[in-house]
Formats: sequence, C-alpha cells, structure tokens
Amino acid sequence: MNQPLGDRGLAPEPTGQRPAARKAPTTARALFWTFFGLGFVAMILAWNGYALAQFEAQTEQPKALAANTTMAGFAELTGGVPLVLAHLVGAGLLLPFGWRAWRWKGLAIGAASVVAASVVGILSGQLLWEGELFELGITNTSYQP
Repeated sequence: MNQPLGDRGLAPEPTGQRPAARKAPTTARALFWTFFGLGFVAMILAWNGYALAQFEAQTEQPKALAANTTMAGFAELTGGVPLVLAHLVGAGLLLPFGWRAWRWKGLAIGAASVVAASVVGILSGQLLWEGELFELGITNTSYQP
C-alpha cells in the first residue's frame, strides 16, 4: 500500500511509462494539424504556380518560335517539379506525424489529407484560371498575344 503518488497526488504513476512518452502523441497531433492547415495553403500555391508556369510557356511560345527555339519543358520544370515536391513534402510530414499520433489510422488520415489538399488546390486553380488549368500550355492556341 506504500505506492508513490502521481503528479496531483491522486493516483499512483503507471509503472513503466515515462511522462514524456505520454506527451508524444499530443505533440505529434499538434504538429500534424499544423502541417495539415499549412498543406492546404501550400497546395493552392503549388497548383496555381503550375498554372502560371503553363500560362507563361503558352504566352512566350510565339516569341520563342520567332527566335527559332521553343518553350517546351519550361512549365514542367518551373511548375511541375515544385508541384511534385509539394506533394512529397506534404506526405513526408503528415504520414510520420499521423503514425506517431494515431498509428495505422494516422497513416490513412495523412494520405487522405494530402489528396484532399491537392483536390482543393486543383479546384482553386480551376477557379482562378477560368477552368483552363489543364488546358494551358504551348499546344493551346486559344490565347493570342
């Protein structure tokens, strides 16, 4: 009956569990939800950056052809690579923190969060670029500078 009392003097400390071990899921959850919110902003910026790069390639293509060159690959490099990196960074942050916070359920929540943020980014790109997010590029002739 001679057990040590807990932090508040109400109940004994659980044996074999350190106080820092109990705080890890709480910290992981806080970091998960922080990166979750930032991920939506990052995806909106990444998808609109991709659209801007496609628009730039499309509008500069006539000048490039006049100079005997092309804008092919410009949009993929300046818009597509950052878009892929945004997805990889989002998954690289949310999946480990999801795992630490909720284990297998956290992995599913993290993966679904990256997909949801990407869908929100696509929808914002479609809204801001008048539904032409996937129509922009050097092969689109609807825009004449």
